[in-house]
Amino acid sequence: MYRLLLTDGLPPEGLALLRAAADAQIDDLKLSRAETQARLGEYDAWIIRSGTSVDRELIERGTRLKVIGRVGTKFDNIDLEAATRRGVMVMNTPEPNSLAAAEHTLAMLLALCRNLPAADAALRRGEWERQRFLGVQLHRKTLGIIGFGRVGRHVAHRALNFEMDVLAYDPYVDTEIFRQMRVTAVTFDELLAHSDFITLHAALTPETQELIGEAEIARMKAGVRFINCSRGELVNERALHAALVSGKIAGAALDVFIQEPPTGNPLLQLPAERVVVAPRLGASTVEAQRDVSTQIAQQVLDALRGTDYQNVVNLPFIPSPDFHRARPYLELAEKIGALQSQLAEGPVRSVEVEVKGEDTQHLVKPVAVALLKGLLSPLSKETVNYVNAPLLAEERGLVVSQTRGLEMVDYPNMLSCRVSWDSGQRLVAGTLFGGVEGRIVQMDDIRMDVRPQGHVLVTLSQDVPGVIGAVGTLLYQYGVNIAEWRLGRNHPGGTAVSFINLDDRPSAACLTALGALPQIISVRILEL
Repeated sequence: MYRLLLTDGLPPEGLALLRAAADAQIDDLKLSRAETQARLGEYDAWIIRSGTSVDRELIERGTRLKVIGRVGTKFDNIDLEAATRRGVMVMNTPEPNSLAAAEHTLAMLLALCRNLPAADAALRRGEWERQRFLGVQLHRKTLGIIGFGRVGRHVAHRALNFEMDVLAYDPYVDTEIFRQMRVTAVTFDELLAHSDFITLHAALTPETQELIGEAEIARMKAGVRFINCSRGELVNERALHAALVSGKIAGAALDVFIQEPPTGNPLLQLPAERVVVAPRLGASTVEAQRDVSTQIAQQVLDALRGTDYQNVVNLPFIPSPDFHRARPYLELAEKIGALQSQLAEGPVRSVEVEVKGEDTQHLVKPVAVALLKGLLSPLSKETVNYVNAPLLAEERGLVVSQTRGLEMVDYPNMLSCRVSWDSGQRLVAGTLFGGVEGRIVQMDDIRMDVRPQGHVLVTLSQDVPGVIGAVGTLLYQYGVNIAEWRLGRNHPGGTAVSFINLDDRPSAACLTALGALPQIISVRILEL
């Protein structure tokens, strides 16, 4: 039974979805920070909104915590580094909010261009001053979009329908995306110099804080209009205020501020003809709130169950839409990693990965991460999962690389892994039977067919008569039942490897007795 904590509430649709889950217990509570610290260790998942700040101290208290679900697009109220270090998945819900935010951006832009807030207020005072509220059109004007992620692209699509010329700046977006959307990719300076309207949709990072300041405003066209429905910290508000007062910027539409609520902010003292403001309404639509609540609820449940990992922002790979097809390969990769870890004869220094086959060629990164999870889990006191496995591997000095030509057996889809330690190395390869059942089919130069699950006794022996009988007899004497026995050898009379699935873990005395048999070279018990 998974336990989920909600501390900022959730719209009824999402709450109903969670409460309908037979494997989840939901606590929807209003807690102080001290109460949260005291209780967080009871929960597997925590769903929050912008009202909760999740720092390292809180994450450390969440000893059972596997998932933090952030309702909405932004997640900068969560210490992502601390969550990743602890292996806690952080997920958001970008798409529903993105559409609402884009529509809100256009609404703010139109309200600014047509003086709607000031005109509304004047008419309510009994004034009829049509000439005073002369506006400007969007048609054939140039819109500059800073940040071309989901929201920026939605804004561009709608601006093009207004027959605007659209420029965009985003150094992290492929130029093909700009071309497909009929948007002109430009440099930051070109955007500032040529835009009649500028709208911000960049993420807040140390590099983008005060992205728009005095120097940037000086490079803008005189009379430009400016929209910020992204983050208040992207703008130097003092410089913006000065530019509005001087007329360098003809008007601004602001949905966000550095300090919220913006009590005493000089920008709010400027007339409504110059500054249109709103209290962070970008995601405030009935549809967006409904959709993000059901989406975060389903995402959290899927992640806890291990069935999907959509919108996990600190996952080192992007899950494909058909993750259910990739999942058996990742489970097999974990088994191979765990097997390698428990058979290694010293600390593993390097890991080589090969992924071969039409069904698996796009899974190199996920398979490598899954291998590291399996490899590190038996060695670490910490929880190891897909989120923190690469970080923990890096801290151990593990070198991970992609290679070719490891396997000697030929199946349509293969996962191969060679690990090296100071005095040796070992190759293990596996595939899926029937597309779902993971099997180990090669170890070094030995072909085999092994089911990697449960208690597995691995013996390396001389390929001579009597080995199976001797080992079987000893296991019988110690009361250990054999579930399945798989054997492979490099050549007749050479070296044989047995993988013996057992119903129970053999005792230390049993393993010692097995190792003393004259035909036995080595004995290991694995937990897979």
